[in-house]
Amino acid sequence: MKTYIYIITAILVGALGYNLYMVDYSAGFSAEENFPMVIGIGSSICGLILALVFFGFFKLQNNIKK
Repeated sequence: MKTYIYIITAILVGALGYNLYMVDYSAGFSAEENFPMVIGIGSSICGLILALVFFGFFKLQNNIKK
């Protein structure tokens, strides 16, 4: 399970980097052309937060077993 979380984390970091690269900063974040990238950035950040929760859970689970 940890391996899948690492793979998903790598994909999310890649997606976040891609979306940050594709944003047109001169148009602003609320522009219509930037809307898909802003949604992608938000979902990548939410996914990374969820991955951090899973990593914390795995760490706590290992400490409880000891």
